[in-house]
Amino acid sequence: MSTTADKIEKIKSRKRVTATNYKGLSFWCDSPNGKDGDRCCFWHQIGQPLKEGVSGQLWDYEQEVIQSCETSKQVWIKKATGLGITELFLRYIAYLCLKDSHYKNSQICIVTGPRLDLAVTLISRIKKLFPLISFDSKETVVNLNDCRIEAFPSHHLDTMRGLPHVKLILLDEADFFNPGEQENALAVSQRYLAKGLEHLVLVSTPNVPGGLFEKIEKDKNSQFNRIFLDYTKGVGKIYTDAEIEEARKSRSFEREFNLKYGYGIGNIFPYELVESITTNYDLSLRDGIRALGVDPAFGSTDKASKFAIVGIEKIEGICYVKEARQYSRASPTAMVELVSELARNYDVVLVDASQQGTITDLRHKDVNVIEISFNKDLQKMTFHSSDLVKTDRVRIHPSFSELLAQLKAVEANEKGNPDKKKLNFDLGDAFMLACYYFKSSGGYGVVVTPGDLADNIPQRPEETQVIRRVIELSVSPSGHKRSKIPLQLEDD
Repeated sequence: MSTTADKIEKIKSRKRVTATNYKGLSFWCDSPNGKDGDRCCFWHQIGQPLKEGVSGQLWDYEQEVIQSCETSKQVWIKKATGLGITELFLRYIAYLCLKDSHYKNSQICIVTGPRLDLAVTLISRIKKLFPLISFDSKETVVNLNDCRIEAFPSHHLDTMRGLPHVKLILLDEADFFNPGEQENALAVSQRYLAKGLEHLVLVSTPNVPGGLFEKIEKDKNSQFNRIFLDYTKGVGKIYTDAEIEEARKSRSFEREFNLKYGYGIGNIFPYELVESITTNYDLSLRDGIRALGVDPAFGSTDKASKFAIVGIEKIEGICYVKEARQYSRASPTAMVELVSELARNYDVVLVDASQQGTITDLRHKDVNVIEISFNKDLQKMTFHSSDLVKTDRVRIHPSFSELLAQLKAVEANEKGNPDKKKLNFDLGDAFMLACYYFKSSGGYGVVVTPGDLADNIPQRPEETQVIRRVIELSVSPSGHKRSKIPLQLEDD
C-alpha cells in the first residue's frame, strides 16, 4: 500500500524532469528515422519538431551549429528567418540539462526582446517538449534535472546579474534588442565568462546597420566563432522552392533571408528607390558643382558615433556621390587636416552648426564652411535629400555600401526625421548635409569670365530670391573663375 509520502513524491515527480530517461543519450543519432526505436538519441526521444504536421530531422546546417557550440565558447549566428535555429537551441539546452548531472544546481539564461511575452513563449516551448509533465514554475522559468532555465526580457536584466552558477546564455534575436539593451545584454553576459560560463550564444536575423551584430561581424579581434546561415542552407529542407519564390516578393527578403542589414526597414529612403539609384560611374571629380557634407563626432569607442564625410558633385542635373567615409574614435586634429585637404577639391563644406570647434579650426585653414543647424533645418534636410532620391536626381556608387545600408534602413520618427535611436546614421547625416546645399542654393555654380559676374547670376522664375553673398572667386579646372561658395540664396 502506498504511503502518503509515496503519493506526494509521485505528484512531485510529475512536476519535474530528471535525467532518468535521457542519461547517456547523444543529441542526434545521425539517422533521420532513428535507430533502435526512440532510445537512439535525445532528438528522437522527445520527438522531432513538426512543420505543418510533418516531422523534421536535424539538418546538416543544424549539426554544424551544434558542433561549433561544442568546440567554441562564444558563438555568433546570423541566420535567415525560419531556419529553426531557436527551436534547435531550446532542444539543445534541454539536452544539456538531462544528458547527465553536469548542469545540476546551475542556471541557464535566455535573453529575449523587450517584451515579457517573448520570454514566456520560449519557456513555454521548452515545457511543451515534455507534454506528460505538469510544471508548476512561473511562466518565465522551467527546471530540468535541477537546472534552472530562465528567460529575461532585454530591458529587465538586473535580476540576471549575480547568479552563482551560470553555464549557458542564449541571446535570441539579439540584433532586435533596443541599441542600449544590446550593449548591456552583451556586457552582462560576457562578465560570466570569467565565472564558469561554458556557452555564450548570440542568434539573430540581421536588423539595422551599425547594430550589435554588424559590429561583431566587422570586429577583426572578435572572440566569437561566427556562423552565417542564409536561406540557401534551408532550400529543399526547411523551405520549399515555392516558399522562397513567394518570399522574394517581400521588400525585406534581402534582410530576412539573405543576411543583409537594413533591407526593407527604412521608410525615408525606400530601398527600392535606393537600389534604383545605385550604379557604377567614374568616381574622379570633373568640372561640376561640388559640396562636402561633414558630420563631426569624436567618440572614444568603436560603438560611438562616427566622424562622417560625404562628397557630392552635381553634373548635368544629377548629384553623384564621390566620397563616403566614416571614422571611429576620430582625432579632432587629424579630421580637420583631412577635411581641409578634401576641401581643396570642393566648392563648399557644410558642417553641423553645433560643432563650433571644428568649424573654427576649418576656417583658420581657409576652408569655406556653411554652418547648418540640425535643430532648425533637419526637417528640410530630410525632405530635400529624400526628394532628390525619389525624383532620381542622385547616383550612389555600389562601393559606398555603408551609406547605402544606412539610407535603406533609416526610419522616420514622429516628426518625420531620421530615428537615430535604432541605428547610427552618421553617413546619412553627412549625405543630407551635402544634398541640402544643392537645394538651398539650387545647385548653381556661378561660372564667370572676368568682369561679367553680374550677368551670370542664375535666376529661378518660380520664386523670388535674395542674393546674400558671392565671395572668394577661384579658378576652375576649365580655366573659368567660379565662386568657391557659388551662392547662398534664401526665399524672399
